[in-house]
Amino acid sequence: MNSTTASEASEQDALFGAAVRARRAQLGITLDQLAQASGVSPGALSRVERGLLATSLRNAMAIARGLGCELGELVQSTPTAQITRAGENLRFVDEASGVERLALASPSAGVNLVHYRFPPRAVSSHFAAHRAGTREVFHVLEGSIEVFTAQEQVLLHAGDTATLVVDSEHRLANAGDTTARLLLLVLSPLA
Repeated sequence: MNSTTASEASEQDALFGAAVRARRAQLGITLDQLAQASGVSPGALSRVERGLLATSLRNAMAIARGLGCELGELVQSTPTAQITRAGENLRFVDEASGVERLALASPSAGVNLVHYRFPPRAVSSHFAAHRAGTREVFHVLEGSIEVFTAQEQVLLHAGDTATLVVDSEHRLANAGDTTARLLLLVLSPLA
């Protein structure tokens, strides 16, 4: 293999890895969640995303399935309109609490839109601290949600919106006896 071909292969690996990382960020899922959905180890996924590992066709297809897209979407240029059709969103349900997380969109780096559904009186697991300066915008669609951060506790009802700094561990809880739903917009600084 000549150096041009090796260089082109390395560039293709980097482009594929960047596409995987961008799609995962768009969906707002972790490497561990993608590993569970695809069957590819978190370590291998990390190396793929960084362009350090050329993946097999079988693993590339598994990664695409885990990301809820076709392999072609990860190897072609991104269209101007990014559309996720109903039923294509990645959905995760916490078995212990029944809290459902539906990744809706990631329109740009550091921006993620997520829909949550909380059964009555359900409490989320603790969310790790985000990068300093990260803000989350909570908009309650139905029911009541309590947001607990290191600095404060906020109670929100249907129609309420709150913006909070979440650079410390935090969690959410359904404050009522009916299902609660909310939209969450995560705004992370890039640097």
